[in-house]
Amino acid sequence: MKRTVVLFFGCALLLGMSCDSAQSPSDGGGGSDGGVGGGGGGGGGSDGGGGGGGNDASIPVGPIDLCKGLIQDLQPHPMTALAQPAVGVLVTDAEFGTKFRRITSVAATGASPATVPLYSTISAWNADESRLMLYNVGGQHQLYDGKTYAFIRNLDISPADVEQVYWHTSDPDILFYVDSKSFIRYHVAADMKETLSTFDFCTTGASGGSDPLFTSFDSARIGLHCDDQVFLYDIPSKTVIARKTLTENPAQAAPSGTLAYLSDTGRVTDAALNVVRTLDLKEPFGHASLGRLPTGEDTWNGQVFDNGPMGNSDIGLLVVFKLTDATSRVVIGPKTGWPYPTDGHISALAYRQPGWIFLSAFGDLGGKGLLDLENVIADTSAPGGAICRVGRHRSWGKSNTKLAEPYWAEPHTVPSPSGTRAVFASDWGNGATVDSYVLELPSYTP
Repeated sequence: MKRTVVLFFGCALLLGMSCDSAQSPSDGGGGSDGGVGGGGGGGGGSDGGGGGGGNDASIPVGPIDLCKGLIQDLQPHPMTALAQPAVGVLVTDAEFGTKFRRITSVAATGASPATVPLYSTISAWNADESRLMLYNVGGQHQLYDGKTYAFIRNLDISPADVEQVYWHTSDPDILFYVDSKSFIRYHVAADMKETLSTFDFCTTGASGGSDPLFTSFDSARIGLHCDDQVFLYDIPSKTVIARKTLTENPAQAAPSGTLAYLSDTGRVTDAALNVVRTLDLKEPFGHASLGRLPTGEDTWNGQVFDNGPMGNSDIGLLVVFKLTDATSRVVIGPKTGWPYPTDGHISALAYRQPGWIFLSAFGDLGGKGLLDLENVIADTSAPGGAICRVGRHRSWGKSNTKLAEPYWAEPHTVPSPSGTRAVFASDWGNGATVDSYVLELPSYTP
């Protein structure tokens, strides 16, 4: 996941780094009827605090076909004009029939006015989808109602980098992050920070590195590093369970928590950080997301542009490698009838729907053909799984000419835990501001 951002966050341009990335313990506050957040800069929110909401009967239980009733062909479907919708209005993509709504309205002030998802590898929604977290480029992590999309408040957190804030996957009120040398559990409703551990062996601050992914899917383990130390931290036991001297990005915890992935080298480790195999990738640091299959097997899901150094020829916008045995297969690429890959981002964060992957692609800025400016969903559970095209994000990404830092115009589409929705950023065709939009699939029940 290569990216470049500004100041201390993301992948600081000031430091010349490329990266994926961005600190410190519930009620059901927030949100007017059907209202959406204004987005931009701030405000304190309601007295209720806006914590997570408990179990929600509208969240699907068990596997569902996210592509049911959606377009699954390989035809061009050239993009036609669509006026930028008003905040809160549900609109239909004319070419694909999918529905989405704009949920923020960013004021055109500052060098790069934008309110966006943190990144495609970081969950935007909490466990029960009652809360949504976005980032305002003015420097604030913001909390929204996960259903009405109403702005609740700015979050009083200071993580190691913009993207390095992690919702708990079963407790809807909890966020995790690292602040300097401390691992913080943040209780959202109470606006309370709880230090679980302090990494005294670090002389500098710890972080998820320049290529952060997510926690294990039970929120038990996370990969971190500081100085020349790479380590795995077990959250429930508040224990560093493995630590090694390595001059590379930290081993990112796989969804199972039993494996980890070193993105600089493509090496897979066990929970003791012993290398057990290597993925045959020329660019193991490319845009990717760790996920899992219905079988429970951990997977690397990413874009591949070139043959691997050991001869692997699986190339595509979406290639799946099993971390369990390093085997691979093309899901979206020339071997399966799709074009040579354009650039894009991948998310496996529909963690309640194992095997389903969300993608945002770039390509021709006019949206003339297959995959150009598209959001796509793929079932990678087995060869021949459904692949559906779910509309165009209409964002120019790093081709934007109006923002001081065009990185913020990348869509970074990320699904909700149930996979029935996804949030993405868009500059709406090279606009001077970037807002967030939510795709609501037919399987979503408001």
